[in-house]
Amino acid sequence: MERKKGDLLLSWQKKPVGVYLGDYSYYNLKALKVCFFGQSIIRMRAFEALFYTEDGLRFANLKWADLRKADLRSADLRSANLRSSNLVCANLENADLEGANLKGALLSGANLRNADLRNADLKGANLYGANLKFIIYDKNTFWPHGFKASILRA
Repeated sequence: MERKKGDLLLSWQKKPVGVYLGDYSYYNLKALKVCFFGQSIIRMRAFEALFYTEDGLRFANLKWADLRKADLRSADLRSANLRSSNLVCANLENADLEGANLKGALLSGANLRNADLRNADLKGANLYGANLKFIIYDKNTFWPHGFKASILRA
């Protein structure tokens, strides 16, 4: 059964839990606070909505988003715009951040273990205390000024 935009999402108890909005590339989630608890919940003032997508967050515009302590393990964030987002203490273990824009992002204390950062732009990002063990990167990964990628591994 294929979902269509606007379809009502039901829990296993057949209770409505949200509306399917399709793939995130159509939505600008700039400057929203996003908390992840298994599925993504977007909160803005008193408004609360459950967003569900089978396409992950690929190409999502999360510029300036507050993603502190978000659980983004194994998230598909390829080519996502995370410029100036707050990812302090976020769990990005095994996340696919290939081609992501992380310019000026706050990643202090974030867990990036096994994350894919190929072609990612981290210029101006704060990586203080971030777990960078076993990350995947290439010559097209842009690092913050003065960051020595050579210390990560040979």
